[in-house]
Amino acid sequence: MKINENVAMLTIGFEGEGSMHPVLVHDGSNLVLIDTGYPRHATQIAEQISQAGFDVKDLTHIILTHQDIDHVGAVLALMEMAGGAVTVANEVEAPYMDGTLTPVKLAAALARRESESPEEQAHIDKYAQRFAEVHFPVGQTVTDGQVLSIAGGIEIVHVPGHTPGHICLFLKKFGIMVIGDAAGVDTDGSLKDFNHMYIQDLELSRVSLEKIKTYPIKGLLGHHSGFTSWA
Repeated sequence: MKINENVAMLTIGFEGEGSMHPVLVHDGSNLVLIDTGYPRHATQIAEQISQAGFDVKDLTHIILTHQDIDHVGAVLALMEMAGGAVTVANEVEAPYMDGTLTPVKLAAALARRESESPEEQAHIDKYAQRFAEVHFPVGQTVTDGQVLSIAGGIEIVHVPGHTPGHICLFLKKFGIMVIGDAAGVDTDGSLKDFNHMYIQDLELSRVSLEKIKTYPIKGLLGHHSGFTSWA
């Protein structure tokens, strides 16, 4: 879905599992992908990039809002397809992505593993294996308030809560906030808490939600909610 001349929303996923929406931003010199999907989604993302009028080989940056596997799962495959693309993430999240630290949701699952049923233990073991297969180096770390000189400026907005180093990306020229999983979108188009089941720190998440609302937002792009005009 084309949002404007420089921003497109991709739609990936399979029937019965819901959809995810990586974001494509370009400015003539840079082709930026914000978030990916699960490991199996790399080919689908490449096809969507082609449908948007570009080639996955031309990706210059892959920006990750946070460490969860439905956001970073396809990074390794896309890096191989793209060749020279630079991965970008908050300095707080980078150790979880490169394997130095155990991702927070995986750590929580491993902590309860011994008290679970054999079936749930097998599920947790599979979950751990999936994470082990998607470690990747972060080529550029960023911090709160930093602005990337791409497509009129992409501002890094640190919004902890869902994960410690979650970031939103504010596309300054267009007034569009790419929110990842930092917030949900209500039926009236307003921002709300993300699903509490998946928030590491609810209090921090609510502080972050208020921070997002201070920006002059004209549109929201959520990984699970898609695009919402918010003028």
